[in-house]
Order: sequence, then C-alpha cells, then structure tokens
Amino acid sequence: MYLEHFGLQRLPFTIAPDPDLLYLSRGHQEALAHLHYALTGHGGLVCLTGEVGTGKTTLCRAFLHQLPAHVRSAYLFNPQLSATELLHSLCDELGIVVAEQASPRELFNRLNHELLQGYAAGQRFICIIDEAQSMPVPLLEQVRLLTNLETDKEKLLTVILVGQPELRQQLARYDLRQLSQRITARYHLQHLGFSETRAYLQHRCRLAGAERPLFSVAAQWQLWRASGGIPRLLNSLADRALLGAYANGKTLVTPQWVRGAQREILPARAYFSPHGKSGWRLSPGSLVLLLLILLPALWWWLPSLPRTLEAVVLSSGSSGQHLAATDHAAGPALNPVHLLGRELGLPAVQDCSALPAQGWRCLWLEWPLEYLQRLAVPVAVPQAGTSGTVWQLAQHLAAGARLSGRSLVLWQPPASFDRKLIRPGNQHDTVRWVRQRLGVAAPSGWQVIGPQGQSSQPDDGFYDPLLAQAVLEFQQQHGLKADRILGPQTLFMLWLQEG
Repeated sequence: MYLEHFGLQRLPFTIAPDPDLLYLSRGHQEALAHLHYALTGHGGLVCLTGEVGTGKTTLCRAFLHQLPAHVRSAYLFNPQLSATELLHSLCDELGIVVAEQASPRELFNRLNHELLQGYAAGQRFICIIDEAQSMPVPLLEQVRLLTNLETDKEKLLTVILVGQPELRQQLARYDLRQLSQRITARYHLQHLGFSETRAYLQHRCRLAGAERPLFSVAAQWQLWRASGGIPRLLNSLADRALLGAYANGKTLVTPQWVRGAQREILPARAYFSPHGKSGWRLSPGSLVLLLLILLPALWWWLPSLPRTLEAVVLSSGSSGQHLAATDHAAGPALNPVHLLGRELGLPAVQDCSALPAQGWRCLWLEWPLEYLQRLAVPVAVPQAGTSGTVWQLAQHLAAGARLSGRSLVLWQPPASFDRKLIRPGNQHDTVRWVRQRLGVAAPSGWQVIGPQGQSSQPDDGFYDPLLAQAVLEFQQQHGLKADRILGPQTLFMLWLQEG
C-alpha cells in the first residue's frame, strides 16, 4: 500500500491489539499500574473499565507479556459461559488437567488443590476476564466464589474484570454488593486528550519506521476531534487519511484527507466528542428549518426564546458545514484560555502563565475571521456581548461576523524560541527547527565574516540567505508579512504545517 511512499516498515495504524505499538498515555500508565497491583497477592479482584476502543485489550495483552516466569495466567475473552464452563476454561488456561465430565464441585476442588500446590512452590495465579460487562449475574457470582480461594494471609487467585462502562453499572447492583466490596482496585480508562493524541500518532509512526512527521498539526487536531480521542477510531481514521494522501501523491497528511477519512469511516450522522459523549448533529439548514417550525408554538411559553434562538442560528454559520460536536466547550465563554484549554484537553488551564509548564503558549493574532476559520485549529475570537466581551470558537461563527479585538490561539513553539525576533544573519537554535520544517539544509563551504574581520564556518543554526528566501516564499504563500523575519506568527504557521 503506502509503506514505501511514506518510508514505513510496517503499518502504523492497525486496529489489532498489538502490544508492540502500545502508547502509554498517563491514563494507560495508571491502568497498567492497577493491573500490576494484581501481582502483589493483596487483592483478589481488580476492575478495569473504559469506553469501546480505548485500548483495554491491548493493555491486557501487554500486561500478560510482561508477567514474570513464576506467574501463571489465564485470559478468558468469552464471558457468555455457564458457571461450569467458566471453571473448565479457567483450568484449561492454567494448564490444570480435569475430567471433561467433572462437576462444578470437583472442578472447584481440583482448582483449589492446584493453586495451593503452586502457592507453596512460589507461584502466582491471575485470571483476566475480558468483555466482562456481558457476564450474567450467576456467572459474576461464580467469580465471587473464586476470590474465596485463599490462604490465611493471601489470595490464591487474582481475578481481573475488564469491560465497558456498563460493567461499573452492573457491579453497582444491590444483589452484587458482595462482589463489589471485594474489588480492591478500580480504574476507568479515559479518552486521549489532544496532546496525548499528538504523542500517540508520533509514537506509532516512529515505531513503524517514519523518519519525518506524517501529519500536520491541523490534521492531528482534526483526527482528535473526529475520533473523540478513542485510539481504535484514531487508528482507522489515520490509516485512511494516509491512504488518501498517498493516492494523491502527498507526503504530508493535511485536514482535507482527514475529512475524507471521516466521510468514509464514521456514520453519516453520528459524531464522537473528545469529552466522551456521542449523539446526533444537524446541518445548519436542518437546524434553522426545525427552529422555524417550533418557534411559533414556543413563542408564548418562553419569553427569552427569541434571543436564545438567534444565538444558536448565528453559531451554526452559513458555510454549509456540520455543527461542531455539542459539548460543554461549544458555547460562549468569558475566559478565552479556558475555552481553548477545554478544546485541547487542558481543562484546568485558566491563564496564559500556566501554559508553559504544559508545553503550550498563548499567541494573540489580529487576523481576519475568514483567515482564522481556515486554520483548522481552535481559535478563540472576541465578540461584544450585552455585559462585556464574550469569547467563541472561530469555527462556530458565521462568515462575516464582527470581532471586537485580537483573537487567541494556543500553540507549541520550539523549546529554543525566546520570543525574540530572528533576522537573516542571526545565529539561533530555533533556526535548526525552521530548517527541518522547510527542508532547507545548511549551506556548505560558506564563511561568516565578523565585525573585526574574523571568519568562521557557520553551522545549521545560522540564518543564511538561502533559508531567508525559503522563509520569504513561505510567508507570501500563507498571507503573512513577507519580511523574512522569524517571529511568533511565522513560527506558528510553520508549526501548523508539520507536527
């Protein structure tokens, strides 16, 4: 397929639960730590839950591959069993020989005997039950009985229940309170944030052999919004976007290829929110038609409805694009940093001073709304409200809407950038970063003549005329001030081009 085109040695985005490609986000690290807690012998029952596609099975397989030699494990992925079948499957996985027609009592006694012998020999026993949300109550009761296999000091068998969020609801049932009380460690795996999504994509591409970025920052943000931070969906969309770029002879995936992947992979009227919600969305035309139908009937019931509806119609825009996912970050806000932080998975951020610790910075722009809406990254724009300035995402405004001041974006500049302007002839570490983005190598055989006549051999941190010409062309191509100066706005646009 596209392996040779992108310089890859293997497919980076398969939906198979391959532990070799596992990216350990902070949440996945904590989940793996909870699984390793099972090795202590102090807990008889551990519960790991997470939304469909968040990587639970991949984590389990990675955990099983990391088990020391003295640990014997069983992995059961078919929870639709009877109590007797569960015991048979557990014995088979642990290598315990039992008669095919053995009764539940005989199976339980045989299992207990084998576990005691293994415990005396220094062995540990772990059973992972995947898709546990599908287990009926009688089978969960059998799991509780398995946790009764113990010595005076330790559990002989640790059971790890892995399932979707419905498992948490099932374990909260009153008739399962005995089982729930025996759970000594619980963890719920969350979706990836935007920063984690970027790291996830780069991690997979690097392990597949990529030597350069394959996705622009804008494409990465589009992938995150479309997938909701769910790794399985992220894999499907990224793989299809790479195929689209390959089919058109491109070596960098941009948002247009991600949108094409969305149309081919995701349901036509469904969306996935990065905040863990899902639902339906309407096109702006359908929404306006619905409002026109409902408005006369509701006019007398809700006095404040006209003003609310006007705001909704304005936010839908007139470009014919779908509305953004209906989550808590979609409406107006008083704090632009917090608004963008929620969009980028940084919900605790309240002001620009707190961003550098997380690798982000604020950048204020005086660009036209039309230009800001084409950036394909979240942009907070100011509008005059009845009680002061309110902030909205540029992508949620109608074309031609008036702004009341500078707009804000969050970005990740090169670590060496100290906010000082870099002019041709300067020496700066950021120049190396610019060379990489523009693909301009440092010239060889040049000499730099200093003020006192000294000459020196320039390195790749020297801002030479050839690089300055490439910067000028880049600035002209993207509508920036064509002055060859490397400032925040030029670096920001370079940052958007490659991740």
